[in-house]
Amino acid sequence: MKKLYIASDIHDDIESLEKFVDYAQANDADNILLLGDLSLRPYSKDSLDHFIESKDLSNFVEEKRIYNSSTLNDMKGILDDSGISYNVIPGNYDSNFSDIFGKNNLHLNSRNIGEAKISGYGGADDFPAHIKLLNDIGEIVNFNHNELYDFLDQEKPDIGIIHNPPKGYCDDFYDGRHVGTPSSTQYIHENFPKLILSGHIHEAGPNGNNPNGVKGIRVIENDVTGDTTHVINPGNLGRFELINPRSLETDREFDYGTFVELKIRDDGTPKRLMQYALPKDNKKGVKGLADYALNIFK
Repeated sequence: MKKLYIASDIHDDIESLEKFVDYAQANDADNILLLGDLSLRPYSKDSLDHFIESKDLSNFVEEKRIYNSSTLNDMKGILDDSGISYNVIPGNYDSNFSDIFGKNNLHLNSRNIGEAKISGYGGADDFPAHIKLLNDIGEIVNFNHNELYDFLDQEKPDIGIIHNPPKGYCDDFYDGRHVGTPSSTQYIHENFPKLILSGHIHEAGPNGNNPNGVKGIRVIENDVTGDTTHVINPGNLGRFELINPRSLETDREFDYGTFVELKIRDDGTPKRLMQYALPKDNKKGVKGLADYALNIFK
């Protein structure tokens, strides 16, 4: 058995990342996987003000990269110091941060955990206003539905870590709409990998508040062969904020973060899922939410 600790959507919340990594260390994690959206405010209000006044795009981009790299390097330090093997992918708030995470960035790359092949693809194609600005100038990782399908079809992973969830599975928006990508759904139905791990849609995670009642896990079964794909959304680890795009101040704050522990066989077959919450008051301990034997799900 391998013990994976999986989190997504950290959104600048270094304190929650530290608590998550400490918990993974204390529980003898074999691997840590971060599924994207490490950033929330990739640039400062001062940089935005200077850009609006001067129209100096090159200076804005340079300031943004320095500002964002400081936060990402702090996160890298926490992960490196843990001594636990880890991989990350970018989300739709992130640049392609290979220059920071190097070989640990799994975007458009593959590696093995035990005998299981794991392949990563980051990004998504929807953006809040302050991130749309960065996407328009090429400072957000590119997301392409066809590229995602072609990458999966080429790599044939046992486990896919994909920031944007497959359409119809753990992608349930607050109003019940399914907002994931059809590319990975198509790939799943054609190949039935053992696992797809995705974040992005906070309200489909373990503390899900979507009207469909989805709370971070769905299973797709091949009626002919009996093969199954487990789709798991760990929710948002960071205590997420909705941000005013001009002031970059908080318009609304969400008071919890979640993550999961996943036990898999050496070939990647999932056997047990445990979901956890981090209370808003980080002085309080990690709270268990649910513990599932995965073969009960259909």
